[in-house]
Amino acid sequence: MGSDQLQSRVMFFLNLNTGGVFIAQIFWGAWLFPLGCLIFKSGYVPRIIGILLIAAGSGYLIDSLGYFLSANYNLTIASFTFIGELILIFWLLIKGVKDNQPAVSVS
Repeated sequence: MGSDQLQSRVMFFLNLNTGGVFIAQIFWGAWLFPLGCLIFKSGYVPRIIGILLIAAGSGYLIDSLGYFLSANYNLTIASFTFIGELILIFWLLIKGVKDNQPAVSVS
């Protein structure tokens, strides 16, 4: 196997991996929509987090569909919209734990 063949195989598998990541982002973005809607309607978590999760889901979907529909798509919206996911993680770690402490019962 020559050097050119090896390099072309490596590039093929790198491109295949990139396509797989974008396919996974379609499902991840589709998952963030119902999660954002549930958080928005629940009232337990601040509504702005639900809105940011819906925006993150749309960013993932736009990036994935743009990758598959356009050959020269170089825009990455999800690198800006993921902030809602980080805020949800920190809200659950900090505020979510404080609100759900079990009552201590003395027997």
